[in-house]
This record gives sequence, C-alpha cells and structure tokens, in this order.
Amino acid sequence: MSTLTKVLIVLLTVFSLFLCGIVVTYVANAENQRKRADGLQQQMQSAKQRQQSAIESEAQQKQELDALKADLGKQLAELTTLRTALEAQIDQLKRENSQLLQKVTDMAAVVETANAAATQQTQLFQNSQKEVEALRADQTNRNKELQEITQALMERTAVLADLETRNRQLIEEKQGLEVQLSQVLQQYGRAPLRPQTVTAPRTIAQPVQRVTSQQPAQTPQAQTQAINLNGRITQIDLKNKVAAISIGSAAGVRQDMKFHVTRGDRFVCDILIFDVDAEKAVGTLDLVQVEPQPGDLVATNL
Repeated sequence: MSTLTKVLIVLLTVFSLFLCGIVVTYVANAENQRKRADGLQQQMQSAKQRQQSAIESEAQQKQELDALKADLGKQLAELTTLRTALEAQIDQLKRENSQLLQKVTDMAAVVETANAAATQQTQLFQNSQKEVEALRADQTNRNKELQEITQALMERTAVLADLETRNRQLIEEKQGLEVQLSQVLQQYGRAPLRPQTVTAPRTIAQPVQRVTSQQPAQTPQAQTQAINLNGRITQIDLKNKVAAISIGSAAGVRQDMKFHVTRGDRFVCDILIFDVDAEKAVGTLDLVQVEPQPGDLVATNL
C-alpha cells in the first residue's frame, strides 16, 4: 500500500469523525430548537388567550361603564325632578308661612279679647267657688245625718238578720222532726211524708212576696211538678252544698225549679236550681238525707 493511500485513509477517517461530530451537534441543536419552538408556540397561544381575555374584559368593562352612565343619567334626572318638587314645596311653605303670620296677627287680637273674657270668667269662678263652699258645708251636714240614718238602719238590719237566722233554725228543726216522723211511719207501714221545700233565705233588700187566700199563686214547686224532667248529677261540691245536673234550659229547666235526688229507691236530697245554661243547670242542696254522688238520678217528680 502506498503512502498516498495511507494518507487518504487517515484523512477519510478524520473526516468521518469530524462529520459524525457535526451530525451529532446538528441533531442536538435541532432537538433544542424544536423544544424552543414549542415553548415559543405555547407562549404565543398564551399571549393570544390573554389578548382575547383582555378584549373581552375591555368589552365587559365598556358595557358596565355604559350601564353606569345610564344609571347615573337616570339618577341625575330623578334628582333634577326631586329638586324641582322641593323648590315647589319651598315656595308653598313660604306662602303658608305668610298665611300663618297673618293668622298669628289676627289671633293676637283674639287673645286680647279672650284675656278680657277670662278676667270676667275668673270673677264668675270666684263667685261660683263661694257658692260651692256653701254647698259643701250643707253636704257635710247632710252626710252626717245620712251616716246617723245608715247606722240606725244597720242596727235594724242586724236585728232582722238575727230573726231570720232563728226562723231558719226553727224550719230546719221542723224538717228534722218531719223526717223522723216519716221514718216512724215507714216502720209501721204507713205512707211516708213527702219532704217539704225549704225556700232559700232572701236578702233583706228584697221584699218577701206573700200570697193571700183570695189570690192563689203558682209556686215554682207547682210549676216543677207540671213538667216531668229527668237527669243525673254530673258534678257536686259538698263544701258549698252545690251540685250540677246534666240537663238545662234546652230540656225545659228553669230557675227556682226543684229536683229530687234518688239512688235506687232511696231519697237522697233536693236540688233547688239557681243558675241555668243550655245543657246543664246548677242548684243548692236541700234536705240532705244521704251524701249525694255524681250519677245519682234527679227528677222533678218522685
């Protein structure tokens, strides 16, 4: 092999090595350029998106600005209208003020006249006060007389109450004797006496009506016996001797009616009605032989 061939082989080897380095460098630079190009592309897209967002934001802000201008224009028009109305009200108030000043001037004269009349009325009041004092003195004397009369009336009322209490005690004793007599007659097989009605004591202010022999009156007992009503005791207050029954004015119950309370064949007591509702009535217990209980039968006729 000649020297020239060897030289060419060496040069070809060196050139190949150099060419390989150039190719490697080119490939590395191309990859870097591609990545840079991709980065620039992304930045450009981001810039375009920011530009689009900025354009849309600018358009929105422009719309908001236009709306704000319209709103401010509307408010300005309303304020202008309000100002015009306030100016009109101010003018009206000025006119009313002038009228009030004129009225005050006119009333000053009226006040002077009223003062003169007040002076006259004061004099009349003083005269009237003297008359009132005289009347009060007379009233004091009459009050003393009235107190004396009232005291005497109270004393007589106390006496009448005492007499009425004694009368009621005698009636109760009579009823007890009648009950005992009835029990005795039952033992000997005779017909028992029917308990008599005890009229509730009246207040002294109410006069007792008397029935003469020439003018017979229909008593509540007679009225009660003419109507056959039946019911039962619903509530009872033994402390106050009051009981409520299950029938009222709707069934024909009236004030001052008397109901007989029975339990089986046994007489319990009487109830004298003093308060009537539509569906119930309340009365006082009378001639109590046995302690009444809710559920006991009540009837106008035995």
